[in-house]
Amino acid sequence: MYPKIILELKKKITESNVIMSFIGPFSQGIIEEIGRALREYMKNDKNLNTPSNNVFSVFIEQSQNIKNYERILTAEEKNHVFLESILLIGKSDHKYFISSGNIIKKEDMQSLKEYINKINSLSKDEIKLLYKKRLKETFKSKTGGAGLGFLEMAKRASEKFEYDFIKLDEKYYYFILIIKV
Repeated sequence: MYPKIILELKKKITESNVIMSFIGPFSQGIIEEIGRALREYMKNDKNLNTPSNNVFSVFIEQSQNIKNYERILTAEEKNHVFLESILLIGKSDHKYFISSGNIIKKEDMQSLKEYINKINSLSKDEIKLLYKKRLKETFKSKTGGAGLGFLEMAKRASEKFEYDFIKLDEKYYYFILIIKV
């Protein structure tokens, strides 16, 4: 890597209002370290106008979603996927944003898209009701979770989810999720 590229990257990151970023395999240790750095950053943010727990919860849920999805992949897929995941945390217009990107299998894309669209169509009260209903169910998602992560993020988000699926090849898409708090 050339020194000029470092400077260009720094400029692009700064212009995009990104305050933290990570690219690579997500482990519990990595999530904890980023979480500590995020808490420290927010502790010193004199213009913080949202509960820091909202930002932190969305960060945890997005990171866990990536980590849990990586867990269900085959060893061959993991080698491909681990190097591709990204998490960006930033602040723009007095709101924090937590953005993630990771590879997702084509077969999982449609159901995820429908689920996000459903959540985006709900009011905050409807999201809370669905969350409580899910708590009482014994539902287990494909990744082993209770399916509460996206609902938890929707409860704390200040806007509807922004997302996209970008086709990489016949088997994989790149899933991008942006949540503002």
